[in-house]
Amino acid sequence: MGLTTQYLRYVPGSMFGVICSGSSICFVTRFCQKGKYVAVPACEKVFIWDMHKRAKVLTLDAEGQGEALVLAARPPAPGTLDNTHLAVGYLSGSITVFDLHVGQPLTFAGHKSPVTAVAWDHQGMRVASGSSDGEIVLWDVVSERGIVRLRGHKGKITQLHFFKDRNVIVSSCMDSFIKFWDLDTKHCFKTLTGHRAEVWDFVLLKNDTCLISGSSDAELRVWALKFVDSQLTSGPVVPEIYEEEGKGPPTKLPRLSTEADSGKDEIENEASILKIEARGSILRSRGDRVCGIKSDGKVVACYGKGSIVDLFSVLSDDEVKTRVAKRMKKARKRSKEGEIVAQNTEATLGDEVCKIQPIKMKNKVSSTDVWIDNGVIKLVVMHNNNSIGLYQSSMDHKHEKAQQQNQNSNLVTNICYPGHRSEIHAVAFNSISDQVVTASGDTLKVWHRADNQAVLTTVCDFAMSLVLVPGDRHALIGTRSGRLQLFDLGSSLMLEDIAAHDLQEGQTDAGIRSIALTHDGRGFVSGGSDRMVKLWKFELVRNEESGSGKRLSFIQENRALKVADQVTCVRCSNNGKFVAVATLDLKETLYFMDTLKLCHELYGKSMPATCMDFTCDSTMIVTGSKDSCIRIFGTDFGDQRRLFKNAHQGGVTDVRFVPKTHQFFSCGHDGTVKQWDGDNFERILTLQGHRGIVRCLAVCPKGAWVVSCGHNCSIRLWERTQEPLILEEEREQERQQEEEEGLATQRPVVAGEEGATAVRPMLTTFRTEKAADMILEALRIYEDQVNSGPDVKPHELMVYVYKTSDPLKFVLEVLQKVKSSELEEALLVLPFDCVVGLLAILRGFLVKGWNVELSTRILILLVRTNLPELLGSSKATQIILSLAGLLRIRTQHLSDMVGFNLAGLQYMKDRLDLCTDTQFFVEAVNRLKESKKKRKKKEKVLKRAFLAV
Repeated sequence: MGLTTQYLRYVPGSMFGVICSGSSICFVTRFCQKGKYVAVPACEKVFIWDMHKRAKVLTLDAEGQGEALVLAARPPAPGTLDNTHLAVGYLSGSITVFDLHVGQPLTFAGHKSPVTAVAWDHQGMRVASGSSDGEIVLWDVVSERGIVRLRGHKGKITQLHFFKDRNVIVSSCMDSFIKFWDLDTKHCFKTLTGHRAEVWDFVLLKNDTCLISGSSDAELRVWALKFVDSQLTSGPVVPEIYEEEGKGPPTKLPRLSTEADSGKDEIENEASILKIEARGSILRSRGDRVCGIKSDGKVVACYGKGSIVDLFSVLSDDEVKTRVAKRMKKARKRSKEGEIVAQNTEATLGDEVCKIQPIKMKNKVSSTDVWIDNGVIKLVVMHNNNSIGLYQSSMDHKHEKAQQQNQNSNLVTNICYPGHRSEIHAVAFNSISDQVVTASGDTLKVWHRADNQAVLTTVCDFAMSLVLVPGDRHALIGTRSGRLQLFDLGSSLMLEDIAAHDLQEGQTDAGIRSIALTHDGRGFVSGGSDRMVKLWKFELVRNEESGSGKRLSFIQENRALKVADQVTCVRCSNNGKFVAVATLDLKETLYFMDTLKLCHELYGKSMPATCMDFTCDSTMIVTGSKDSCIRIFGTDFGDQRRLFKNAHQGGVTDVRFVPKTHQFFSCGHDGTVKQWDGDNFERILTLQGHRGIVRCLAVCPKGAWVVSCGHNCSIRLWERTQEPLILEEEREQERQQEEEEGLATQRPVVAGEEGATAVRPMLTTFRTEKAADMILEALRIYEDQVNSGPDVKPHELMVYVYKTSDPLKFVLEVLQKVKSSELEEALLVLPFDCVVGLLAILRGFLVKGWNVELSTRILILLVRTNLPELLGSSKATQIILSLAGLLRIRTQHLSDMVGFNLAGLQYMKDRLDLCTDTQFFVEAVNRLKESKKKRKKKEKVLKRAFLAV
């Protein structure tokens, strides 16, 4: 097969225009500054934003993992405030732990479906992840391995939380259950079945004695948790409970439920060590379902599908006692006046909590996080319009009226300028390809391609089409209201705003769906839903604002074209001969540009065409329609030359030819950008990166760059390289990728795993397959080197790659090169004869004392997974017996060394603390001496004053 240089490969470039995506946001403490930095997912990356400077300070990227969905920050270590790590769950089912100091990722593969929940334990040593298939996996971040997989839910996991003082994890699911898992025994010991619909989120309060859950209604249910063997005397603090009397929330303090009602809701199970009691429900300000609940222990924030975040404050024990005393005092006063009042000396739910005035956001809420700073509630909110807002509110419920009168004062800062607020509908390159112009439903932006920064932002109407006027100084857009707007990109001023396509009778939308420049650039053609195709010319008019000079404008020509149905797309050929019009009556029509007479009609579609484009030589026209097909027609006879079925699942949204070639790019609803050859009628390349609909794309004049815009406001650049692309090899790589994606469903069988509630956490991926191949190759080379004698020439891989001539050292280097998170799955796929050989090599490692920790981990894993076969092999039995005593000696030596180092570090810590206390004592003595000197001086001054008198 000869080398083909006809095609050059396009690779992903930069991604910009996205501020946040997904449904998760959290505060991150960096440099001991709390409430300043927030972490948000942004497509396949994670951004750290500085809310004070409104700037992006860090970008985290785990290549090849797909879109980031959820994230959670590692709790600060004792003695520090900083969050050092960030756990991120991806669409591919993988978990990546980022180090915020160095940015290096640690990836775990354990889910077959997208990750929907991530949580850290309170020591920051373990991470739990839940997926949409109902599985929960527990990961050990220190040893970089999976611990256990928990199965029991029958739907998407919505939230996970660890208990503080117990080895227990709590999970909620869309199957309406909340389960309590004992991580010591790896089984579910309690299931909360009090919900009638999906459980979307929950929080744990007051040392894990109170649970608040949100379901698909307007109430937050409150549950009291109590362990039978618990010795804690402090009862749970539960938020206020409302008795629903109307649609809106009550304005006064809540009333308590009766003892009979509370007894009915108690959930008891004599065999369980955990008792759960239903305490009531909290009525929210809106009637939609709960989307999320966040809490920092003092404040509970709850949000739904709207733009309101409800806040509830959990009071401390001292505040509860004060409120109880005030209530009792009022009760005694009323009883003296003759009114019969039932006096309750115990703290009620109304005494333990208070309601804070809800905060109304600027837009709908996608996610939020809350933090208390000196009595001020700081609330960071991810909006659904690609923006982030920081709000604050007072914890004093007495200021409800003041907050309600001035809702705008809650907004502290807002990050919205680095991206569009709504979906991008049109994009274009300038003539020298250094700038990209995008238009959305509210703004027009100009981006610098090199640094991906917006250099101009101006307000416009809902844009549906966009062209750049020759000269790159003006942009013309067609709006959904049927108007043409001309903008000066230098001054960001709107020069013209003309109603071009009027509303017809019975129509509510007369949008200009397409604009196309003529071949000479002196005019343009517009088509709208009023069934008219109008021709326009550019002209220079006097600038009335400055009084001198001229500015660009446009006027309509005397001729126009009336078509049979609404226009979806118009294009002009580069030779100035044709104008193509696509309409909703399932056909595209070619007209002569000079006379506007009919030339050809293109048929054959089952759904209307949405996009078209001419080649540079105007010999072909390509169309894309909603029936997921791409068709190539000839302009000489109007014949269909090729039909590409299922080009884009869901429909084709845009097609563009590469200048001076017959190659073109297309995009559609399946989130891919594809390159095609119009001469050979073949698909060249598929570019993946977007998720969801790709609305539009543009090709630069020289074809070196392609830009595409997704429905999530993301803008992606695709760069042409000098690497030749061979179609046969590309198809083979696609088949291999499909096989690698199917590896996740092929799990090696391990004894005792089938039918168990807790099963093996890791999954086999193509990375673990590569690691297993590396180990097999190293074992084969080691065997050849040992069997050939001491005078054999070292293998080239040993000498030139691993820089060693010792076969035993070579195997150790290969094992050390395998990632710790992939080592377990790589060892499970090894055949039994290789396992026996590896055990003999591990004995050599232990004899020489090389990497005892790694050798011990591999040895235990191999023995545990291959125990029946090892017991039946006499050769393996001898190796295991020799390893038993050697392993005990090496591990004891390692334990002694760790203990000695720990004792030394503790001694150094004590010396440092002693020096610090001594220094503090010296400073305190010096301050005391200075205060005494000042007191003596004052006494002398007073004595002099008395003597003078």
